[in-house]
Parts: sequence; C-alpha cells; structure tokens
Amino acid sequence: MDDAALFPPARESLEKALPAYRDAAGDVVIGRFLCPASRVAELRTLLAADDLLDVGVIADTGVDDLPKALEDVVSEPRLRLRGIEVALPEDADQARAATVTIAALATEAPAFLEVRRAASWHVVLDGIAAAREAGAQVGAKLRTGGVTADAFPSPDEVAVFVGACVERRLPFKCTAGLHHAVRHADPETGFVHHGFLNILLATAHGGSIEDLLATDPVAIASRVRGLTDDQRETARRMFTAFGSCDIDSPRSDLADLDLL
Repeated sequence: MDDAALFPPARESLEKALPAYRDAAGDVVIGRFLCPASRVAELRTLLAADDLLDVGVIADTGVDDLPKALEDVVSEPRLRLRGIEVALPEDADQARAATVTIAALATEAPAFLEVRRAASWHVVLDGIAAAREAGAQVGAKLRTGGVTADAFPSPDEVAVFVGACVERRLPFKCTAGLHHAVRHADPETGFVHHGFLNILLATAHGGSIEDLLATDPVAIASRVRGLTDDQRETARRMFTAFGSCDIDSPRSDLADLDLL
C-alpha cells in the first residue's frame, strides 16, 4: 500500500503526512510515499537528517515538468525514487500518448501509466505491455475511485482491466477509493467502493467478477488464505500496489481479518 495522504479526499499537508508516514514506514504493508512532482521541492525542505524515504512521484503538472522533479529526488540522498505515475491525457489518443510518455521516461524507476476508461484501452495495454517486453520498466494504473460517483469503475470494468493485465503479464497498480479490504458502501456518500482484497483475489483468478462482487469479509479472508502458491505469485507479481490516502484503515482491516 502506497501512502497517498497528500491527495484527495484527505489532502493532508506535508507537515502532517510526512511524520505519519515515518511512523508507519516500518510496517510490512506500507510502500511508497506518493508526492506530486510540484511538491518535491517542498518535501525536501521538511526532511529530517536521518530520513531515508521510498518515494513515488506523481506527474501532476504534466510530463514536461517531470524531469526536474525526478532530478531533485535522485540528487537527494534522503529520498529513494521507487516509482513514477503519469495519467494519460483525456483529450488525446491514449495509445499514442502512452508511446510518447514511455519514450520520455528515461529512468530505471518503475513507471505506471494511468489508463483512462475507454473502449480502446486494450490497445493501450497492448502498447504498454510491448514496451515492457522491450525492456521498459513500465506498468498500467487504474483509478478505482474518487470524490464523485462517476470516478468509480464498475466491477465489470475492473474485471476486464485486471484480466487484460494478467493475460499480458503486465504489472498494474490502483489508486483512489481502496480504503478498505472488502467491497462496501460508504455510509456518508453512498458510493460503493471496491475492496483491495477483492482486487487481489480477482487478480489471482485472472479477472474474476465474482471476487470483485463479494462482500463477506470472513469469506474473502478465507479465500485469500486458500490461494495456491501459483495464485499468490500471480497476485503479487501483477497487482503491485494501491494508493490510499488513509493508511490506517487498510491495516486495521487486515488485522481484524487476521491477515497480518
């Protein structure tokens, strides 16, 4: 799980988010601290002398501004660049934009391209997978929620995306909405959120819609424990991470289900 506290809906300040990440960083389920490219300079001013943080940089102001932010991370000994995330533009040919973006990312850090939900996304995944086979450290990214109802893809959409990535042996990560382990309706907004364990199980089973629709936490935990070694390996290799602006709730859910 990557710490996305700086992003909606939490939108925490760096002064609050950074100490919280430091406190949690030793936990086995905590991954990268996600930072917008536009805030890398600010992040550096708040680092402690003994910090050594794994950072994922989000290209929030476009690819053109990304090299400077990446240089700032790489040149800072207290930061380790562990990932780059770029959203493909909504008003462009996604397949072409993916090719151009991958060519512009001359870095050894893994990059994840956020694929827009569109009829042509299989073509986009084909291009990303081909680039990976040619040696690029690149994967796909799916937005699984947000602050409006239309930001949440349907279970069918998630199943198709997951199945397509598994079929292409293409690593992916998810972002937004995955604050809890199991599919549920948020009591405040009414939005139905996907569960990160639902997505893990769907990945292990090649894009299973039944796993994505399941809502019984005990049954889901039992299914996770029952995965074969091959299924576990598939899930770990393909579903590489998810970003959450709340890093406490996912850990609490796993503890409650006796999965930690």
